[in-house]
Amino acid sequence: MLRVIVSVVVPLVLPTIFYFTYAWYVARRARMAGQEEPKEIDAPWSWLVGAGVVLAAISFGANFMGHGDAPGGVYVPPHVEDGKIVPGHVVPK
Repeated sequence: MLRVIVSVVVPLVLPTIFYFTYAWYVARRARMAGQEEPKEIDAPWSWLVGAGVVLAAISFGANFMGHGDAPGGVYVPPHVEDGKIVPGHVVPK
């Protein structure tokens, strides 16, 4: 479940959070300067898209680097031993 959150949810949600934080900051700055709040905010879309791409790349990289065993081993599928489920694993040659 944590892998799904890190590799899917965070890269999709974090740029949106950045956008809403930026919109709040621009509106607050306008209020403090005594100006009218902007109806539409000219968002830094290239930065937001770039942040999403970088976060997705980091999460995919972490997912691929953090899993797997050495090549050449023999996969043993999950099975039951003495009434307990033994998860699948790779036995080195």
